[in-house]
Amino acid sequence: MTEPIKPIRNAADHARVLAEIAALMGAPAGSEQADRLEVLSVLASAYEAARTSVVDCDPVDVLTVAMQAQGRSQAELAHVLGSRSRASEVLKRRRLLSAEMIERIARAWAIPVSLLAAPYDVGRSFRARTTRGLGIGVAALLAVTFAAGNAALWFAGRQVPTVAAIGAWRPVAGTMDVAGAEVPAHVVKAFLAAEDTDFFAHDGLDVSAMLRAAANTMFSSGRQGASTITMQLAKNLFLRDEPPSLGRKLRQVVLARRIETSWSKDRILETYLNVIYFGGNQWGLADASRHYFGVAPADLSVSQAAYLAALPKAPNDYRLDLAAQLPRAKARRDWVLTRMAEDGLITASAAKLAQEEPLSIPAG
Repeated sequence: MTEPIKPIRNAADHARVLAEIAALMGAPAGSEQADRLEVLSVLASAYEAARTSVVDCDPVDVLTVAMQAQGRSQAELAHVLGSRSRASEVLKRRRLLSAEMIERIARAWAIPVSLLAAPYDVGRSFRARTTRGLGIGVAALLAVTFAAGNAALWFAGRQVPTVAAIGAWRPVAGTMDVAGAEVPAHVVKAFLAAEDTDFFAHDGLDVSAMLRAAANTMFSSGRQGASTITMQLAKNLFLRDEPPSLGRKLRQVVLARRIETSWSKDRILETYLNVIYFGGNQWGLADASRHYFGVAPADLSVSQAAYLAALPKAPNDYRLDLAAQLPRAKARRDWVLTRMAEDGLITASAAKLAQEEPLSIPAG
């Protein structure tokens, strides 16, 4: 039977209690032994405080000493608190122990709650204060930007066709030379690899690509596009005569979402292939196939499809009918073939064979 806990009245009682505390140090959390350990520790602490001149320790000092005495590591503290960053911040005095943290540590390691709950100061480093200030500033800027962006999109939406109007849109007779069913799979894959890998997954906008393009434009000397196939279609159908501007880009974004709401992916892709610009006087896949290779879209090889898919980015910079642009045209075609292989749309060997196929200026 466990001996009842008695007050500590003298040094002998104190020595006995310390010996029992040492024996109970590994008691399981929540057990009777752990409860007894906590009470004995409080009694011993009170006796020592009344009879000795000891500088008060704050909870971090108590925790550090207890960890050393019990052979505990920072990793174990992280396990108790459920977070490595919390453990690091507490030990470096960057974060106060919360009531939940104190309860977890006291239960797991049998450290008196009263010792961990004493008030103490934490100091933020200059870097932490600066980071916090920047964070608040960025959050405020994002909030303002978000509100302004929504207002701009609302205004842009009033300047373009409605969802109903887009749903009722029909092409001019004779402008849709290629039906989607006539386009071989490798041709579609080439355009997806070159222009919009996630075409069948997104809703008209590739937000991650837009953010990446904005960052690259801000922090590098070059510009990077982020227009999806749907956004390019919106520009070609409804905004072709407008010069580049922020207003046009906003209208393009609104139109892309409305097109995705009104049309199927197959219709979007089919219309895109029929209206996109391929350099010179060539509009649409049928014209481009005949002009550059003298074949119908259904007869395009993988290499030829990759070349045509390379054109929409900068049509007049990669034209085969301009001898000076042949090296750039081949490099751009080979890049598309590499992307097709990386995206798993063709095999690496098929890409290599297609890259070895020569590109030449059309006869005549």
